[in-house]
Amino acid sequence: MRFVVVGAGSIGLLIGSYLAQHQANVTFWVRREEQAGHLRSGLVRRPENFTYEVDSTIHIEELPTDALWIIAVKYDALPVVLSEISALPVQPDLLFIQNGIGHLSLIKQHSLGYVSFATVEHGAARIDDRTVSHNGIGPINIVENDRIAPIIQWMQDIDPQNFPITTQQNAEQLLFRKVLINCAINPLTALLEIRNGLLLENPHFHVLFRQLCEELLSNFKEYSDLLSYSDIEEVCRKTADNQSSMLVDRIKGRNMEIETILTAVLKEINQKGGTAPFLQMLETALLGINRSECGGC
Repeated sequence: MRFVVVGAGSIGLLIGSYLAQHQANVTFWVRREEQAGHLRSGLVRRPENFTYEVDSTIHIEELPTDALWIIAVKYDALPVVLSEISALPVQPDLLFIQNGIGHLSLIKQHSLGYVSFATVEHGAARIDDRTVSHNGIGPINIVENDRIAPIIQWMQDIDPQNFPITTQQNAEQLLFRKVLINCAINPLTALLEIRNGLLLENPHFHVLFRQLCEELLSNFKEYSDLLSYSDIEEVCRKTADNQSSMLVDRIKGRNMEIETILTAVLKEINQKGGTAPFLQMLETALLGINRSECGGC
Protein backbone atom coordinates (compact mmCIF):
# COMPACT_ATOMS: atom_id res chain seq x y z
CA MET A 1 0.00 0.00 0.00
CA ARG A 2 1.16 3.52 -0.80
CA PHE A 3 0.19 6.62 1.12
CA VAL A 4 1.03 10.30 1.04
CA VAL A 5 0.48 12.09 4.36
CA VAL A 6 0.03 15.80 3.80
CA GLY A 7 1.11 17.53 6.98
CA ALA A 8 3.32 16.24 9.79
CA GLY A 9 1.60 17.56 12.89
CA SER A 10 0.50 15.26 15.69
CA ILE A 11 -2.24 13.42 13.80
CA GLY A 12 -0.30 13.17 10.52
CA LEU A 13 2.70 11.70 12.34
CA LEU A 14 0.54 9.31 14.36
CA ILE A 15 -1.29 7.96 11.31
CA GLY A 16 1.93 7.73 9.32
CA SER A 17 3.61 5.72 12.07
CA TYR A 18 0.87 3.08 12.11
CA LEU A 19 0.79 2.85 8.31
CA ALA A 20 4.57 2.38 8.25
CA GLN A 21 4.28 -0.16 11.07
CA HIS A 22 2.17 -2.27 8.71
CA GLN A 23 4.84 -2.06 5.99
CA ALA A 24 3.13 0.61 3.90
CA ASN A 25 5.11 2.92 1.64
CA VAL A 26 4.58 6.29 3.38
CA THR A 27 5.71 9.67 2.08
CA PHE A 28 5.16 12.91 3.99
CA TRP A 29 4.62 16.20 2.19
CA VAL A 30 5.85 18.96 4.50
CA ARG A 31 6.71 22.65 4.19
CA ARG A 32 10.24 22.68 5.63
CA GLU A 33 13.24 20.82 4.25
CA GLU A 34 14.57 20.58 7.80
CA GLN A 35 11.57 18.52 8.88
CA ALA A 36 11.71 16.43 5.70
CA GLY A 37 15.31 15.53 6.51
CA HIS A 38 14.46 14.60 10.09
CA LEU A 39 11.62 12.35 8.94
CA ARG A 40 13.85 10.58 6.44
CA SER A 41 16.02 9.54 9.37
CA GLY A 42 13.02 7.72 10.89
CA LEU A 43 9.60 8.45 12.40
CA VAL A 44 9.49 7.78 16.15
CA ARG A 45 6.32 6.91 18.08
CA ARG A 46 6.13 7.06 21.85
CA PRO A 47 5.59 5.57 24.36
CA GLU A 48 7.01 2.49 22.60
CA ASN A 49 9.92 4.49 21.10
CA PHE A 50 9.63 2.45 17.91
CA THR A 51 11.18 3.98 14.80
CA TYR A 52 9.62 3.55 11.36
CA GLU A 53 11.05 4.12 7.91
CA VAL A 54 9.24 6.82 5.91
CA ASP A 55 10.08 9.20 3.09
CA SER A 56 9.46 12.94 3.05
CA THR A 57 9.68 15.83 0.61
CA ILE A 58 8.75 19.48 0.24
CA HIS A 59 8.18 19.10 -3.51
CA ILE A 60 4.67 18.07 -4.60
CA GLU A 61 5.93 16.88 -8.01
CA GLU A 62 7.92 14.13 -6.24
CA LEU A 63 4.81 12.59 -4.66
CA PRO A 64 3.19 9.44 -6.10
CA THR A 65 -0.30 10.18 -7.47
CA ASP A 66 -1.26 6.48 -7.40
CA ALA A 67 -1.21 6.59 -3.59
CA LEU A 68 -4.03 7.57 -1.21
CA TRP A 69 -3.30 11.10 0.00
CA ILE A 70 -4.30 11.71 3.63
CA ILE A 71 -4.83 15.44 4.13
CA ALA A 72 -3.96 16.14 7.77
CA VAL A 73 -3.22 19.86 7.79
CA LYS A 74 -5.05 22.53 9.73
CA TYR A 75 -7.85 24.54 8.17
CA ASP A 76 -5.78 27.69 7.57
CA ALA A 77 -3.22 25.69 5.55
CA LEU A 78 -5.85 24.09 3.32
CA PRO A 79 -6.27 26.82 0.65
CA VAL A 80 -2.63 26.61 -0.43
CA VAL A 81 -2.57 22.81 -0.22
CA LEU A 82 -5.74 22.44 -2.29
CA SER A 83 -4.54 24.93 -4.88
CA GLU A 84 -1.32 22.96 -5.40
CA ILE A 85 -3.06 19.59 -5.52
CA SER A 86 -5.71 20.78 -7.99
CA ALA A 87 -2.92 21.93 -10.34
CA LEU A 88 -1.46 18.42 -10.63
CA PRO A 89 -1.80 16.81 -14.07
CA VAL A 90 -3.00 13.57 -12.45
CA GLN A 91 -5.38 13.85 -9.52
CA PRO A 92 -4.82 11.48 -6.57
CA ASP A 93 -7.54 10.08 -4.33
CA LEU A 94 -7.86 12.21 -1.19
CA LEU A 95 -8.90 11.41 2.39
CA PHE A 96 -9.52 14.55 4.45
CA ILE A 97 -8.96 14.50 8.21
CA GLN A 98 -9.72 17.93 9.66
CA ASN A 99 -11.28 19.42 12.76
CA GLY A 100 -14.45 21.36 12.13
CA ILE A 101 -16.54 21.59 8.98
CA GLY A 102 -15.15 24.69 7.29
CA HIS A 103 -13.07 22.59 4.91
CA LEU A 104 -16.17 21.34 3.11
CA SER A 105 -16.78 24.65 1.34
CA LEU A 106 -13.08 25.00 0.49
CA ILE A 107 -13.02 21.57 -1.16
CA LYS A 108 -15.97 22.49 -3.39
CA GLN A 109 -14.00 25.43 -4.77
CA HIS A 110 -11.32 23.20 -6.34
CA SER A 111 -11.19 20.58 -9.09
CA LEU A 112 -9.97 17.53 -7.23
CA GLY A 113 -9.93 13.77 -7.68
CA TYR A 114 -12.00 11.34 -5.62
CA VAL A 115 -12.63 12.79 -2.15
CA SER A 116 -13.49 11.02 1.09
CA PHE A 117 -13.61 12.05 4.74
CA ALA A 118 -12.57 10.75 8.13
CA THR A 119 -12.47 11.89 11.74
CA VAL A 120 -9.92 11.03 14.42
CA GLU A 121 -10.60 10.54 18.14
CA HIS A 122 -7.04 9.64 19.17
CA GLY A 123 -5.02 11.79 21.52
CA ALA A 124 -1.60 12.64 20.11
CA ALA A 125 1.14 15.19 20.66
CA ARG A 126 3.96 16.11 18.33
CA ILE A 127 7.21 16.11 20.32
CA ASP A 128 9.50 17.29 17.54
CA ASP A 129 9.78 17.13 13.75
CA ARG A 130 9.88 13.34 13.67
CA THR A 131 8.48 12.21 17.03
CA VAL A 132 4.87 11.76 18.10
CA SER A 133 3.41 10.62 21.42
CA HIS A 134 0.25 8.49 21.28
CA ASN A 135 -1.61 9.79 24.33
CA GLY A 136 -5.07 8.30 23.94
CA ILE A 137 -6.76 5.59 21.90
CA GLY A 138 -9.89 6.30 19.90
CA PRO A 139 -11.28 5.27 16.53
CA ILE A 140 -10.52 6.69 13.13
CA ASN A 141 -13.95 6.88 11.50
CA ILE A 142 -13.86 6.74 7.71
CA VAL A 143 -16.79 7.32 5.36
CA GLU A 144 -17.31 3.98 3.65
CA ASN A 145 -17.21 3.82 -0.14
CA ASP A 146 -16.33 1.25 -2.78
CA ARG A 147 -13.32 3.12 -4.17
CA ILE A 148 -11.21 2.97 -1.02
CA ALA A 149 -12.87 -0.07 0.57
CA PRO A 150 -9.79 -2.32 0.03
CA ILE A 151 -7.57 0.29 1.69
CA ILE A 152 -9.93 0.59 4.64
CA GLN A 153 -9.93 -3.20 5.02
CA TRP A 154 -6.15 -3.21 4.96
CA MET A 155 -6.01 -0.45 7.59
CA GLN A 156 -8.38 -2.35 9.87
CA ASP A 157 -5.77 -5.10 10.15
CA ILE A 158 -2.94 -2.79 11.31
CA ASP A 159 -3.56 -2.81 15.07
CA PRO A 160 -7.24 -3.11 16.03
CA GLN A 161 -6.52 -2.56 19.72
CA ASN A 162 -4.39 0.58 19.50
CA PHE A 163 -5.38 1.91 16.07
CA PRO A 164 -9.06 0.99 15.55
CA ILE A 165 -10.67 1.85 12.21
CA THR A 166 -14.44 2.11 11.88
CA THR A 167 -16.61 2.96 8.89
CA GLN A 168 -19.60 5.26 8.61
CA GLN A 169 -22.14 5.78 5.83
CA ASN A 170 -22.99 9.46 6.10
CA ALA A 171 -20.18 12.01 5.68
CA GLU A 172 -22.21 14.98 6.93
CA GLN A 173 -23.29 13.18 10.09
CA LEU A 174 -19.78 11.90 10.74
CA LEU A 175 -18.18 15.33 10.42
CA PHE A 176 -20.84 17.11 12.43
CA ARG A 177 -20.62 14.56 15.23
CA LYS A 178 -16.89 15.25 15.48
CA VAL A 179 -17.28 19.02 15.37
CA LEU A 180 -19.73 18.86 18.27
CA ILE A 181 -17.19 16.84 20.28
CA ASN A 182 -14.52 19.41 19.40
CA CYS A 183 -16.88 22.20 20.48
CA ALA A 184 -17.41 20.57 23.86
CA ILE A 185 -13.73 19.96 24.65
CA ASN A 186 -11.42 22.28 22.72
CA PRO A 187 -12.66 25.77 23.66
CA LEU A 188 -12.80 25.09 27.39
CA THR A 189 -9.35 23.49 27.48
CA ALA A 190 -7.91 26.37 25.44
CA LEU A 191 -9.54 29.05 27.57
CA LEU A 192 -8.62 27.40 30.90
CA GLU A 193 -5.24 26.18 29.59
CA ILE A 194 -5.72 22.63 30.86
CA ARG A 195 -5.34 19.11 29.49
CA ASN A 196 -8.53 17.33 28.44
CA GLY A 197 -8.84 15.14 31.53
CA LEU A 198 -9.17 18.05 33.94
CA LEU A 199 -12.60 18.75 32.47
CA LEU A 200 -13.68 15.57 34.25
CA GLU A 201 -11.29 15.50 37.22
CA ASN A 202 -11.79 19.06 38.50
CA PRO A 203 -15.36 19.36 39.82
CA HIS A 204 -15.65 23.06 38.92
CA PHE A 205 -14.39 22.52 35.37
CA HIS A 206 -16.70 19.51 35.12
CA VAL A 207 -19.71 21.74 35.80
CA LEU A 208 -18.69 23.98 32.88
CA PHE A 209 -18.05 20.98 30.65
CA ARG A 210 -21.43 19.43 31.36
CA GLN A 211 -23.22 22.75 30.88
CA LEU A 212 -21.57 23.24 27.49
CA CYS A 213 -22.37 19.67 26.41
CA GLU A 214 -26.01 20.06 27.41
CA GLU A 215 -26.27 23.33 25.48
CA LEU A 216 -24.82 21.74 22.35
CA LEU A 217 -26.89 18.57 22.53
CA SER A 218 -30.12 20.46 23.18
CA ASN A 219 -29.60 22.37 19.93
CA PHE A 220 -28.96 19.21 17.89
CA LYS A 221 -31.52 16.72 19.15
CA GLU A 222 -31.60 15.15 15.68
CA TYR A 223 -28.14 13.74 16.48
CA SER A 224 -29.26 12.08 19.73
CA ASP A 225 -28.86 8.59 18.24
CA LEU A 226 -25.30 9.41 17.14
CA LEU A 227 -23.97 11.44 20.06
CA SER A 228 -24.75 11.58 23.77
CA TYR A 229 -23.15 13.24 26.76
CA SER A 230 -21.62 9.88 27.67
CA ASP A 231 -20.00 9.67 24.22
CA ILE A 232 -18.37 13.09 24.62
CA GLU A 233 -17.27 12.25 28.15
CA GLU A 234 -15.72 9.01 26.90
CA VAL A 235 -13.65 10.86 24.29
CA CYS A 236 -12.49 13.24 26.99
CA ARG A 237 -11.58 10.33 29.26
CA LYS A 238 -9.67 8.46 26.55
CA THR A 239 -7.67 11.60 25.71
CA ALA A 240 -7.29 12.71 29.33
CA ASP A 241 -3.54 13.25 29.10
CA ASN A 242 -3.78 15.09 25.80
CA GLN A 243 -3.80 18.81 25.11
CA SER A 244 -6.48 19.76 22.60
CA SER A 245 -5.33 21.09 19.24
CA MET A 246 -6.82 24.46 20.14
CA LEU A 247 -4.80 24.64 23.35
CA VAL A 248 -1.62 23.61 21.55
CA ASP A 249 -2.21 26.40 19.02
CA ARG A 250 -2.65 28.90 21.84
CA ILE A 251 0.51 27.76 23.64
CA LYS A 252 2.51 28.04 20.43
CA GLY A 253 1.10 31.45 19.51
CA ARG A 254 -0.72 30.15 16.44
CA ASN A 255 -4.13 30.99 15.09
CA MET A 256 -6.68 28.79 16.89
CA GLU A 257 -9.24 26.99 14.72
CA ILE A 258 -12.22 28.99 16.00
CA GLU A 259 -14.10 29.79 12.81
CA THR A 260 -14.19 26.24 11.44
CA ILE A 261 -15.36 24.79 14.77
CA LEU A 262 -17.16 27.24 17.08
CA THR A 263 -18.29 29.82 14.53
CA ALA A 264 -19.49 27.12 12.12
CA VAL A 265 -21.59 25.45 14.83
CA LEU A 266 -23.00 28.76 16.03
CA LYS A 267 -24.04 29.52 12.46
CA GLU A 268 -25.91 26.20 12.29
CA ILE A 269 -27.62 26.94 15.61
CA ASN A 270 -28.68 30.41 14.47
CA GLN A 271 -30.08 29.01 11.23
CA LYS A 272 -32.16 26.56 13.27
CA GLY A 273 -33.49 29.39 15.44
CA GLY A 274 -31.66 28.14 18.50
CA THR A 275 -29.47 29.89 21.04
CA ALA A 276 -26.13 28.98 22.59
CA PRO A 277 -25.00 31.78 24.93
CA PHE A 278 -22.24 29.74 26.55
CA LEU A 279 -20.72 28.77 23.22
CA GLN A 280 -21.12 32.36 22.00
CA MET A 281 -19.20 33.59 25.03
CA LEU A 282 -16.41 31.07 24.41
CA GLU A 283 -16.15 32.14 20.77
CA THR A 284 -15.88 35.81 21.75
CA ALA A 285 -13.29 35.11 24.45
CA LEU A 286 -11.12 32.94 22.20
CA LEU A 287 -11.29 35.40 19.31
CA GLY A 288 -10.06 38.04 21.75
CA ILE A 289 -7.23 35.77 22.91
CA ASN A 290 -6.31 35.07 19.28
CA ARG A 291 -6.08 38.77 18.62
CA SER A 292 -3.99 39.59 21.67
CA GLU A 293 -1.72 36.55 21.80
CA CYS A 294 -0.85 35.75 18.19
CA GLY A 295 -0.17 39.15 16.73
CA GLY A 296 -3.70 40.02 15.73
CA CYS A 297 -4.19 36.89 13.61
